[in-house]
Amino acid sequence: MTLRLRTDDLEWREIDDEIVLLDGREATYLSTNGSGSILWRALAAGTTREQLASALVDAYGIDERRATADAEEFVAALASQGLLAE
Repeated sequence: MTLRLRTDDLEWREIDDEIVLLDGREATYLSTNGSGSILWRALAAGTTREQLASALVDAYGIDERRATADAEEFVAALASQGLLAE
């Protein structure tokens, strides 16, 4: 299943290694750290859960189990805030 960010009322920019975003629906400002930025860019392009974990393994050399858990936590947080496309 392909995961994507929603496109309406969501503006974001990359500044250095950080993503800053404004959720227009909720008038909320958020930012990501380095690993969140990697995952955010992948979600902007459309990706799978497996590809998200793989991106973390490639970037940080962590084991796949840890990368999968971290990616799942990030996706769950975005989903709870309504930032993913349905």
